[in-house]
Amino acid sequence: MEKIRQINTQEDVVHLLQVALEHEWAVSFEYTIHAYSMPKGKFFYEDPVMKLRMDACAQTIQIGIDEMYHSLQLGIIIRQFGGDPSFKSDEVIRFPKVIDNLKRDKITEDLVTDLYQSAEWKEGVFPKIQNMVLNISYDEVRHSKQFETMIRTLEKEGAAETLCFKESAEAAARPEVRLLHEITRMENEMMHRYLRYVLLFSEHQDLSQRLFKNSINHMRHWDKNSGLLVRLGSVVQIENAQREPDGREVSRSPMPSLYSGQDRLSALEALIPAEQELIAKYEKLLAIVPSGENRDQLSLQLGLKREHLFTQEWLLKNAGRIKGLA
Repeated sequence: MEKIRQINTQEDVVHLLQVALEHEWAVSFEYTIHAYSMPKGKFFYEDPVMKLRMDACAQTIQIGIDEMYHSLQLGIIIRQFGGDPSFKSDEVIRFPKVIDNLKRDKITEDLVTDLYQSAEWKEGVFPKIQNMVLNISYDEVRHSKQFETMIRTLEKEGAAETLCFKESAEAAARPEVRLLHEITRMENEMMHRYLRYVLLFSEHQDLSQRLFKNSINHMRHWDKNSGLLVRLGSVVQIENAQREPDGREVSRSPMPSLYSGQDRLSALEALIPAEQELIAKYEKLLAIVPSGENRDQLSLQLGLKREHLFTQEWLLKNAGRIKGLA
């Protein structure tokens, strides 16, 4: 991770926040991948901050959500300073062992804490941004302590050799599992696409908040689908991942970095066919999933996709009626 030591100018601020944003995008995804690669409700630890017995899987998901909110904070400030938030990301890695993923997560938290805390700000320059960066850094300190305690607990309980989930041959052959993988990748892409537009239009409360609501829905459905894949004998995949000789899966492009649409109309136009495609995938999946809890969950998710489409169609129609709307 690149280090930015001196913060004297607006360009220095934007550079620091861009480096941080590329990191935060990646880990918001990577931590959730790691969480859904380990058993839920099996590894409990005494949280050093909350002083409660917590599920390592669930807390790792929550930490990933924290990082997504950091991304949003950083991107909005970059836009306010006249920059274009980067949607490139650091690489995403999944190790074969649960504990090795947690160790990577802790190292990552320590690296980004150093990025935030080692920057030397010229006195009196951008005090609010400096305060924001320090506030984010102590979220990362908390995360590091939590990951460290998870690691120590697994070692103490003799679970250091526990392997991550692997997809069974039977699951890999099932058409509904293959289709669910496609849908889950699309949910991740849509979550980040909406966040891109939230940042682009952050100066306009009405539009940005409507888009943010949809982004959160896509994130929740990515999360739910990842859990459903486990129940079906599979595990969430990392896009564009290569398997290394030691068993690691490594992706240097785990999510799209470029999205169409740079103004209000072109962005809204791009969202409509994307939602339509996702709706069609869900309808195809529901046609082959038997009645029961899984089908009910997917049906609710499909309903929200139809709500997204309704909203996007009217956002576009309304924007097209107003001359001079940027």
